[in-house]
Amino acid sequence: MAIEIEPKTKTFAEIYESQGYYKEAIYIYIELLKENPLDNSLINSIKRLQSLISEENAAKKRAAELQISALGNFLQKVYAYRVSRLN
Repeated sequence: MAIEIEPKTKTFAEIYESQGYYKEAIYIYIELLKENPLDNSLINSIKRLQSLISEENAAKKRAAELQISALGNFLQKVYAYRVSRLN
């Protein structure tokens, strides 16, 4: 038997959301939606959070690409320096 630590309420989901814990908030909204499948506010909250997560993931991907590019440029300069020192 699993012990439930957190209450699954809309207020608790909103607190998670305000703190940036989007996946946890979605989980609670989905659990609430199972009990109230016609609640449009829950559906809209889930859609909004899915969009925020997608935007967050895209931003992380862009940041990683910039870091990789900067590292590539740095390595090219190191290689060019080493080649020039050998000549």
